[in-house]
Amino acid sequence: MKKKWILPVIAGVIVIIALAVIFLVPKKSEEPGLYADQDRNGNIVIRAKNLSHDQVSFIRVAADSKIELLAHIGDDGKVKAALGTCQSCNGSPYAYYTQEGDELICNNCGLRFPLSVIDEPGSGCHPISIPPSIISETNEGIVLNKEALMQYEGLFTKITDHNLR
Repeated sequence: MKKKWILPVIAGVIVIIALAVIFLVPKKSEEPGLYADQDRNGNIVIRAKNLSHDQVSFIRVAADSKIELLAHIGDDGKVKAALGTCQSCNGSPYAYYTQEGDELICNNCGLRFPLSVIDEPGSGCHPISIPPSIISETNEGIVLNKEALMQYEGLFTKITDHNLR
């Protein structure tokens, strides 16, 4: 005697499992370490434990934002961060930085400078400093006011995507 109900039951179980995987398993749409963490208020959190003294981290504010931050641990042991675009080269699709050894290099003009000056105010070809008024230090690192940070989105609209670490 054939059991006609077995095939529809198996198909139903497969559909239920597929739907559970689609809707219940968390989606990993962001690469770990590539995007900034956010606190419960939506502000950007950069934790010192995720950074290095000799390697700059290129961090996107969010998947739907082109704002990129440069961050590393300074000689004083504190998180140092700046906007990852150049003051004078901004507007070029290549106004972003890469790291070579202990220096950052502007991919537009080729100017080099040491990691140690990332968060220091500068002029010319230099990362754009984040105003101290939107940075709060914590025991774990720093928190950036996301609403205030978003005013810089326009500086990144022309920048081409590049490999971030």
